[in-house]
Amino acid sequence: MGKGKRDRQGTGRLVGSVLWALIPVLTLGFGTAPVMMHAAARLRRVAQALLTVPYIAATGLVFLFDPDVSSTQEMLFGTGMLFNIVVGSGHTFAIRNAVWRDPHRETPRQRALQERQQAVLAARDDARAARETARALAESDPAQALELLIGRADVEGREFPDGGLVDVNNVPSRIIARTLRVPVAKAAEIVRTRAEVGGFSSAEDLSVTADLPPHQLDPVADRLVFLPPSA
Repeated sequence: MGKGKRDRQGTGRLVGSVLWALIPVLTLGFGTAPVMMHAAARLRRVAQALLTVPYIAATGLVFLFDPDVSSTQEMLFGTGMLFNIVVGSGHTFAIRNAVWRDPHRETPRQRALQERQQAVLAARDDARAARETARALAESDPAQALELLIGRADVEGREFPDGGLVDVNNVPSRIIARTLRVPVAKAAEIVRTRAEVGGFSSAEDLSVTADLPPHQLDPVADRLVFLPPSA
């Protein structure tokens, strides 16, 4: 939607909200109860629905009592009309922004949540791209990948970004336990098996050789890399 169109819609909404709030004055109080019912329907608040009752009662005073009959009836008639005009107009102006709020306009909290979500998604995309690049290097030049410490989640200060890859054949058991979400004892068994067979060649090989169900590896398969054992 263009800026000019949004500006026109904003101006129209402002004018409409002001005219709406002036209904108690423009109708001499007779439109106060209906406008409060409209507000209750828009806001969907129990409190606002309950607040329509006094205005309905005040409107009833205006219709029930004739100011020409007696001073008492004149007082009741005037009280009802004055309540609907003065209190009603104050009420409508107090809630008009909420009633006429632009549903497409973001609140500061919504904006902050959206920015946070965008940042998380951007970081996830960056990590995915880094993994793809690092994996391609590991497949084309394993020796260089070992030198760059690709997948060595246990080593601090690595310069080459790998997007969180884990080199199953070279990381210690604690990294395997954390990555594969297996008990420490199972991770230690995987490390022993790794040494006996000279390393795993793929996630499928790891699943079969280390007796790990495929469904346990599926969630992290895109983070696993299998470089030649370095020791």
